[in-house]
Amino acid sequence: MSNLIVEDDYQCFGNVTINTPVEKRENPHYVRYLLVTSVIVYIVYNLINIPKPKKVDKSLSLIPNYSLHQKQFLRRLLKPSVSCTPTFKGLQPVENPSTFTIKKLQEIAQKDEDADIESALDYCPGGYMPVSIGQTIGPDDRYQIIRKLGWGHFSTVWLCEDLAESQAYYAIKIVKSANNFKTVALDEIKLLKCAKEKDHDAIGYDKIVLFLDYFTATSLYGDHLCLTFELMGPSLLNLIIQSNYQGLEQEGVKNIIKQILLGLMYLHEKCRIVHTDIKPENILIAVKEPYIRNMVDHVNRFNELGVQMPKTYVNAMGWNEAVELYDQSHEEASSSNIYTNRLDPRMTSCPNKTYLNDFSKAIKSKFENRSLSPLFVDPGIQVKIADLGNSCWENHHFAEVIQTLQYRALEVIIESEYSFPADIWSVACLAFELSTGDFLFNPQATDHLSCPEDHLGLIWELLDGLPPYIALSGRKSSEYFTSSGSLKRISSENMKIWKVEDVLVDKYQWKRVDAILLADFIESLIEPDQDLRATASTALTKKWLDAVDNQ
Repeated sequence: MSNLIVEDDYQCFGNVTINTPVEKRENPHYVRYLLVTSVIVYIVYNLINIPKPKKVDKSLSLIPNYSLHQKQFLRRLLKPSVSCTPTFKGLQPVENPSTFTIKKLQEIAQKDEDADIESALDYCPGGYMPVSIGQTIGPDDRYQIIRKLGWGHFSTVWLCEDLAESQAYYAIKIVKSANNFKTVALDEIKLLKCAKEKDHDAIGYDKIVLFLDYFTATSLYGDHLCLTFELMGPSLLNLIIQSNYQGLEQEGVKNIIKQILLGLMYLHEKCRIVHTDIKPENILIAVKEPYIRNMVDHVNRFNELGVQMPKTYVNAMGWNEAVELYDQSHEEASSSNIYTNRLDPRMTSCPNKTYLNDFSKAIKSKFENRSLSPLFVDPGIQVKIADLGNSCWENHHFAEVIQTLQYRALEVIIESEYSFPADIWSVACLAFELSTGDFLFNPQATDHLSCPEDHLGLIWELLDGLPPYIALSGRKSSEYFTSSGSLKRISSENMKIWKVEDVLVDKYQWKRVDAILLADFIESLIEPDQDLRATASTALTKKWLDAVDNQ
C-alpha cells in the first residue's frame, strides 16, 4: 500500500501522510469527512500562524516609485492563470550549490515566503494530484519527482529525472483529475502532437517547446493526465521583472520577436493552429546543460542540509537580491544563453539612460542605476513558444473569448471572427512591452465604462480611429458603437490621439528615428482589418527587425 505525502509547498497545513485502506478511500462519506477536516485544519493553521511584523528594508526607499513597482509586481502575481506553463519564477545562480550553508539556504527560502501558490483546497477529488519529492511516476516508474516548477488553474508542473536515461531531466505537467480538465488536456495533446510531428524540417519547428509524451497517473483524487516536455528556463516575464519594468535593450527584443514570429509561422502555416495566448509568461528561454545541472544540484543541497525549499523553485524578486550568486564569467554567462557581459556599451534609443558594463554590476547597483536602464540581454538569446493549452485549430475553435486581456485583439473584443491575425496582434503588444516595460493596452473598468469599452477607447486613441466597417463587424459591436461607428460612451472631446511613434518619443524619450521603425512594426501588427494585418511571414520582413539603433 503506497503512501502519498502532501508537500508543505502547496498544502498550507503541513506534511500529511495518507495511508488509508482502499475501502475507506472509496467511501464517499469518508472522502467528505476528509475534506471537511482538511478545511478546518487549514483555517486553524492560518489563525495560529499569524506572521510577525517584518522589518522595513530602508534600501527600498532608494528605488524610485517603489510603491508603483510593488503594485506592478503584485498585479502580475495576482492575475488568475487559466493554464500552466512549465516555467520557473526566476533565474538560477551559477555558484556551486555545494558551498551553500544552511543559513544561506534559509535566507533564500525565506525570501520566497510570500510567493503565489495554488490553493490547498484544490487538492481534492477532481483536483490536483498530491505529489511527494522523490516519488516515481509514469510507465515503469520512469520519472522521479525532483521539484515543483509552477502551477496553474489546470495543473501543476514538476521537474523530473528520467531514470531510464542517465541525467536526463524533463518538465511534467500533471493535470487535475476532473473530466472537464481531462477533456481540455486531450485537446491540447492533439495540438501538441500535430506541432511535434507535422514537419520537423520546417522553419520555426524548433521555436515550439517540444512535447515528448503523455501518460496517466493515479492518485487518491482520481486519474491524472501527465504531459512530458523538454525542460526550459524562465519566461520573458522574468526578464521584464528583472528590468524593473524598464524593458530590454532593442537588439535582444528584436531577436526574441523574430523567434516568436518564426514559431507562429510554423503553427499558422504548417499546423493551422491559432495559439490564442501569446504573452510573456508563455515565451520560455532555452537553457543548456550547465543551467539544468546547477538547478538540480541546488535542490540536492536543500535536501542534504534538511532545509525547507521555497514554495516555488525561485521567487524572481528574492533571488535578485542574492547578488553574489550572479557573479559569473563571460564563458559561464554565454553557456546559459540568458545574460552576457556587456562588452561594447553604446547609445541606443534612450539617450538619457545609463548603461552598465555587465549584468553582475547591474545587479549590485540595482538600487542606484537599474531602474534607469533597459535590461541588457544576450542578443543571441534563444526562446520558444510554450503552452498550447488554450490553442485551437483554424477551423475548430474551443472558445469565443480568447487571449489574456492586455494582449486581446480588436476582433476578439467585439466578438467578430478570429484566426491567426489574433496572435499577430498579441506579438505587437509583446514587442512594445519588451521595449518599454509597460503594456501597450491596459484597460480598466470604471464607474462609467466597462473594461471592453475602455480597451476600445485606448485602441481608438492609438490608431486615430477605427473604420466603421470594422467597428460594426462584431456580434457585440452594437453594445460599444453607434450606427455610424463612433464609440457610444466616449466622446471625441475626451479622447487624446497619441500614436505609437509619439508615445515612444514623448513618454519614453526615444529618438524619433528609432521610434518611427518600431511604431511602423507595431502598427502593421495591430491593423484593425484582419485581411490587411501583417502575417508572421510578412512581419519578419519589416525594417525594424534588422535596423541598427542609432548612436
